[in-house]
Amino acid sequence: MPSPKTKNEELGPPLVSSDLAVKTAWLYFVEGFTQEQIAEKLGVTRIKVMRTLAACISDGIVTTTINTPTASQIRLERELEKHWGLAAAVVVPTPSDEGSLEKAIGHAVASYVGEQMKDGATLAIGGGATLYASLAFLPRRQLKGATVAALVGSLPHSQWINPSIVAVKVAEALGADSYQITAPVIVDDPELRDRLWSQPTLRFARARAEAADIALLTVGDVSPEATIFRHGIVPSDLINPLKDQGAVANILCFFVTFDGRLVDHDINRRVMAIGLDAVSRIPNVVLAAGGNKKVEAIRAALKAVSVQVLITDSETATALLDEA
Repeated sequence: MPSPKTKNEELGPPLVSSDLAVKTAWLYFVEGFTQEQIAEKLGVTRIKVMRTLAACISDGIVTTTINTPTASQIRLERELEKHWGLAAAVVVPTPSDEGSLEKAIGHAVASYVGEQMKDGATLAIGGGATLYASLAFLPRRQLKGATVAALVGSLPHSQWINPSIVAVKVAEALGADSYQITAPVIVDDPELRDRLWSQPTLRFARARAEAADIALLTVGDVSPEATIFRHGIVPSDLINPLKDQGAVANILCFFVTFDGRLVDHDINRRVMAIGLDAVSRIPNVVLAAGGNKKVEAIRAALKAVSVQVLITDSETATALLDEA
């Protein structure tokens, strides 16, 4: 399990939040961080921190306590950050309608991408329902020299389940170049996968993804309801054999155990995707996922990949901490 970072350790990506002003107040008034330390964590000036704190007081957010409905979310964010050694956590309220969860998390993902993607930056991105849901909220921009690179291969049927669709549409929204892994998500045998990766165009696409500034992932469980099985990306008759090998989660179509190890199964050797070890070397890895059914899978993903930022919902956050 990753150990929590201390105040004096390298901070990594800027701290983010569901309510950054309240988080600033929390760090200062509750946890005792100095204004200079907070400025370093947020990547802003000390003057900006001072003005934010002053506004929190004048607006009545801070009295003798932090007085706002989002304070419980900030508490969960801070506990997740400390327990999992994250640079930042973003916790959104769990919607009453379970069917709206992907949209709620997707909205937070779009806000994060909109804030963090700058001119010249490269975003490497996977697929899945949560990331696809973020497209509806992503503001259109025209970044200069920016790139969006797919982390996983494609499907011949171009619906939202096609992993490359998300990368293409995010690139369109940002006005960025797009690089795709133009090969099937799953190929017939490991030797074919190796031959495909030896092709110059795919080697180039792979290099662009591995050199990204930000990687955006989601995670699925190993059940008939998981997108990867429900839509036939991986045959459902592999569910039980994969579980027998200890699989509890799939990340970029790779199957991992509860402690984040790749399972010893042939399917993992036939996936056309950037390896989890290479993803972990990307400076800012963002994991976006939520839902009670995914708690075990999220815990496995946090151990399998060097995650810097977790975007989830309040009930999932509570479960991640309760089971810790």
